Amino acid sequence: MEFLTSITPAEALALIISFPVGPLREEEVSLEQATARVLATDITAQEDIPPFPRSLVDGYAVRAKDTYGAREGTPAFLQVRGEVLVGEAAEQKVGDGEALYVATGAMMPDGADGTVMVEYTRQAGAAIEVTRTVRRGEHICFRGEDVQKGQVVLEKGRTISPFDLGVLAALGVTRIPVWQQPVVGLISSGNEIIPADEVLEAGKVRDINTHTVSSLVKRQGCLVRFAGIARDTVDDIISRLSALRECDAILLSGGSSKGQSDFMTTAIEGLGGKVLFHGLNIKPGKPTIFAALWEKPVFGLPGHPVSCAMVVLRFVQPILARLKGEMRPGLLRTMAGRLTTNIPSTYGIEEYVRVTVERREGLTPLVTPIFAKSSVISTLSKADGYVVVQEGQEGIEAGVEVEVLPLG
Repeated sequence: MEFLTSITPAEALALIISFPVGPLREEEVSLEQATARVLATDITAQEDIPPFPRSLVDGYAVRAKDTYGAREGTPAFLQVRGEVLVGEAAEQKVGDGEALYVATGAMMPDGADGTVMVEYTRQAGAAIEVTRTVRRGEHICFRGEDVQKGQVVLEKGRTISPFDLGVLAALGVTRIPVWQQPVVGLISSGNEIIPADEVLEAGKVRDINTHTVSSLVKRQGCLVRFAGIARDTVDDIISRLSALRECDAILLSGGSSKGQSDFMTTAIEGLGGKVLFHGLNIKPGKPTIFAALWEKPVFGLPGHPVSCAMVVLRFVQPILARLKGEMRPGLLRTMAGRLTTNIPSTYGIEEYVRVTVERREGLTPLVTPIFAKSSVISTLSKADGYVVVQEGQEGIEAGVEVEVLPLG
């Protein structure tokens, strides 16, 4: 492949999405460990939820027909035969002209088909006056109304949310079959890069990309294995790549531009890999590499921190989702807002512009671009998201409504 011959984002994503990933490995985890993991099998309910009809309010379990026509001035009179508290079995039945007191969440007694709220009753000795008509099924959650036995409640390939954990707990499913988390190998490179805890010397910069990329990858539900900071030599890069051979994917930041210190493509090819593209028609992030090595996906990420992060968001995360076994990728929580300032752009390049968002009660949010170089990491910290300027656009004018995508 010709060095740094840029391809379009659509072409790049097509290559990335079609990349063959290895077989997924299954394991079981506890409820406490299941958040953000991906289900390896369908979860089928083995029982009804709720397992019995329950009252949704404090009130009286009644036969709806006994309350027909009840009003404030002409109430229905019902004899109270007892009560059912939460956690108790309802052993009594409700007969004609009778009522049982039920607490919120209590089991509904046989014979009752509605609950009248306490607010619509008046005490009359051992009886109550009901001051409004009760409909059949009113204020009752019936057996199996939430989940029915035999129903597939969570599908294979779904990323487990905190609310899914609630469903699993309700069903008594405490061991969850999930795909093992993919392990992503990570390397930083560059003679100028030093660890974040070292004192700066002239000409040196602290390692930023390891920490931002690692965090993005972990938030995606993957594990990270760091092989350290590679010097600008083919041998060192080869050595560190080789240490990550068992990983499911490898990300190497720096060393992807066209320059005398950029040995990544040489190292990949020296290990028997194949560069699938080198150069993306985007800004920031043009000198991105995507390669196959040991049948694993390898990304050469730009060294500039913003470029590096944006490439992970746009191009790395889709393949991480596949490595996780996701079949239903979550929808991005985008936001619509009105642009406050023109965004200039070069026609034919897809551009990612960091923005801040000013939310206004009852009004469309205001979106303001942050114009800065791709090496300025603080802009990502200040930004609320980013806007995509499509290849076929010559910028976006102020006043236009735009979609803001999340940074993470």
